[in-house]
Amino acid sequence: MIPIKRIEDTSSGTPLVSNMKIAISFFVLLISLNAGATLLRPSYEFSRATGMGNAFIALADDATSVFYNPAALAKNKTFHLHVLDGQLLVDGMDTLSRIHQAVFDGKTDSFINSNKQSLGLGLKPTLITPYFGLSVYNQGFGLFELNSLQGTNVDVFAYNDIGVALAFGIPFSDYFSFGFGIRAVQRSSIELNKAVGDLLAELGMDSSTVNSDPWTALQKYTGVGYGFPMNAGVLLTLPQVTKSSPLIRFAGTIENIGGTSFQKVSGTSAPSHLEASYHFGTLLQYSLNKESVLNITADLKNQFQGILFLKTLHLGTEFRHKYFGLRAGLSEGYATYGLSLEFPPHTKLHFSSYAKELGEKLWEKEERFYQIQLIVGFNPW
Repeated sequence: MIPIKRIEDTSSGTPLVSNMKIAISFFVLLISLNAGATLLRPSYEFSRATGMGNAFIALADDATSVFYNPAALAKNKTFHLHVLDGQLLVDGMDTLSRIHQAVFDGKTDSFINSNKQSLGLGLKPTLITPYFGLSVYNQGFGLFELNSLQGTNVDVFAYNDIGVALAFGIPFSDYFSFGFGIRAVQRSSIELNKAVGDLLAELGMDSSTVNSDPWTALQKYTGVGYGFPMNAGVLLTLPQVTKSSPLIRFAGTIENIGGTSFQKVSGTSAPSHLEASYHFGTLLQYSLNKESVLNITADLKNQFQGILFLKTLHLGTEFRHKYFGLRAGLSEGYATYGLSLEFPPHTKLHFSSYAKELGEKLWEKEERFYQIQLIVGFNPW
């Protein structure tokens, strides 16, 4: 890991946090995997989509189509530039307070809660042109659960992705399009599932020392590698019977085509192999007037993996006006909601709340997230 340094503001004497420190603190984020649990390790998830149940692959009518479904790029006919496209995810006010202290006061020893915490950050300046998308990104998402080292096991999964994503969509007709995307990414990850006693023995520390600064202790397990994930998608739009008929669309995507392996660069080991995953979705869109539409979506994610059906089902609805949007949905059995404010032609602000199931069954162990995304640019999409 790159050493963290504190920069002093000589004009006021107030400690500041260097850009590198902020990046590391935000981007090495952690996902809990309970022993035997069926927590789905998600791909990148963005605020507008998560507000509507993360049922988005048949809609994908914004810049996140680069990641959700590149076939949707075939529907775009204009230029869009996101100079700033950043999002923050937390599980509550305690995490938000810890982030504030780490960034503005340099208190990184208390950045990680020794009990349980989820947090995330994404930055992805993006250029969208007709049929093409390019995004330079740094993306982290996750949750970890140490239980103050009072439980049986410590289960941690963490990743920090720095990469470039390229995608294109080809319209074969007004009704069918195909898209393909590839990313070049360097992943820093921590993957840990150990008995508490074994962890303390490996670290050569007692529980009070680890609990006082779990961030520093866990960095020993960081591995760094690079890989080239690929994804592809299709969109099928049915002909409308009349102009007032709703638009009906079907979609399918494959993430990590052929599986994605990471070549070790440094650390304990290379990040884990990512298996291919298959997703299907549908959209029913009603045009209410020139400035408003109603979108109703449904996705079946992570198919053919033997996962409980209701855990793969995602449902969403969105009322979208030129200047605002309201969203609701269902994801992994839990309610989601979101809203947005749009200020053409330069700014968009999205907020959402959604949940993940961390247990083996539905409605056993909910983990709720709160996510906000700010986009500033030229004709943001």
